[in-house]
Amino acid sequence: MISALLSNTGDMALKRRASHILSGLEISKNDNILDIGCGDGYYLHLISNISHGLKLTGTDFDMSGLVRARKNISPKISLVQGDLMGKLPFKPGSFNKAVMSEVAEHLPNDVKGLQEVRRVLKKGGTLHLTVPCRNYPLFWDPLNWVLQRAGNRQVRSGFFAGIWNQHERLYTKKQIVNTLEKVGFKIEEAKCLTFWCLPFNHYIVNLVARMLAANTLSGVNAQALSKYSKSTKKPILISMAFKIANLIDSLNDIWQPSNIGVSVYVRARK
Repeated sequence: MISALLSNTGDMALKRRASHILSGLEISKNDNILDIGCGDGYYLHLISNISHGLKLTGTDFDMSGLVRARKNISPKISLVQGDLMGKLPFKPGSFNKAVMSEVAEHLPNDVKGLQEVRRVLKKGGTLHLTVPCRNYPLFWDPLNWVLQRAGNRQVRSGFFAGIWNQHERLYTKKQIVNTLEKVGFKIEEAKCLTFWCLPFNHYIVNLVARMLAANTLSGVNAQALSKYSKSTKKPILISMAFKIANLIDSLNDIWQPSNIGVSVYVRARK
């Protein structure tokens, strides 16, 4: 089920993050799940396709993201604007599970934001979180990898921003674990994801996304490449590119360094 849902996701790092989050959630029909920083609704879409009868809510500070999400998900899923730097519009202990993927690195005060996440979780509830890893592989973002080691500099905006794009910080596995424990969470699992990747992978994904948005990929239907699409039909060259990317990504199932990766996944309990 999860593999089929993710078959049209061309960003291998996103695909691996989503796979771990969906597996870690151990979804049951009575779950009340909050997606924090839901963006365009990707995780809400995935979760709603795994099991029916769930109570799903997405929240994001960016109203434009919520507008996009509404187009991608069921009208039965609630979407609410919320600010982690203030107070989310939910009572304490409202949810038994929460997803927070690639959000903490954007927060001016990550501890304050995570305290608010913990507040809205029930006692014993779980948080499924990913953040970009500070110890990312060279191939993923060569420019920032070199700059980071030559004076701790980064490109944080524009096409070449890579893994640092609009981020306040990146995390080592130890750093995000320590931050969550400081807030009061108990860590159940923490692991780095995606060591093996295509050279310049981030730039390739970024370029293709921009070309699709501008409709400049001749003969390619943007909908066919949408991560929301269930269609498996792709042009031959695109299909070959997917197979190569998936083949390289499969190496991560064989060997993954414990402290190096594109992302860190953590399952934590209140």
